Amino acid sequence: MTEVYREAFTEVNEILKYLSENLLRKIPKEIIDNIKENMSTSYELEYDNTKGLNEQNLKQETRAILSVIYRDYICDENIKQEIIQKDRKEWFELEKKKGYGNTNIFKKQNIQNKDIEENKALQVVRKQNIIIKIIDKIKIMWRKIRG
Repeated sequence: MTEVYREAFTEVNEILKYLSENLLRKIPKEIIDNIKENMSTSYELEYDNTKGLNEQNLKQETRAILSVIYRDYICDENIKQEIIQKDRKEWFELEKKKGYGNTNIFKKQNIQNKDIEENKALQVVRKQNIIIKIIDKIKIMWRKIRG
């Protein structure tokens, strides 16, 4: 594990110390143990509990870990679904931007055109046997007469 993540786990552990017992109980013990096992022993965070999390000088990795802990263990189901939908939407927008960058636009189009041409070439046309066609016509006529 890289030192950046070890430092992030140290920051997360320090923040979890200020969490109420009620919220701390929602987080599985295995998660907390994993954080403590993987945190850096040489890094120290000076956390000011009078400031909010957004006002703290935290690593981006710390913020990501805290957001996952909040989403998966602390928040209620409605908020969890809202967060998941928002994350999916942001991820989709990012992927769309990656796929339609100025340099990739024509490459993607050429690849798609080749795929379409290959699909056209590989299409199998199934012809129905003449006897089966006649039987189907008789069945249709029979249904019309009876029905």
